[in-house]
Amino acid sequence: MRPRPPRLLDASAIVALFTGDRSVQRLLDLAEQGSIQLLMPTAAIADAEQELRAGFDGWEPILLTDGVRSLPLSEHTAIDIGQWPGSLAARHAAHEARALRAAVVTRDPGAYTGVQVDLRVI
Repeated sequence: MRPRPPRLLDASAIVALFTGDRSVQRLLDLAEQGSIQLLMPTAAIADAEQELRAGFDGWEPILLTDGVRSLPLSEHTAIDIGQWPGSLAARHAAHEARALRAAVVTRDPGAYTGVQVDLRVI
C-alpha cells in the first residue's frame, strides 16, 4: 500500500479541529493510528491560539498525539517566504507543505492566492 502524503493544518484548520470539525478530527485520529503524519507550522499555531485562547492545557493533548508534529519557522524559511503574498501563517504553511510534499488542509483557500500549493478545503 502506498503511504498517504502528510497533511498540514493551517490556522483555519487548527481552529476547526478545536471547534469540533469532524473531518479534521478524523485526520487527528488517522495520525494517532499511524496512517498519516499531521503537521502544524508554528506560525499557524500562533494565529490559531490568538483566536482560540486554548493555552498550554488545551494544546498539550494535540501536540503530544502520536503522528502530530509542529514545524518551527527557521531563519532560512523566514527569508525565503519574506516576499511571498499572504499572511505569515499561510506563507509558512505553504513553504512547509511544498518542502515536505504535504497537502495543506484549510477552511480559507483564498489565503493561498498567488502561491502554488496542494490544498484540501474542509
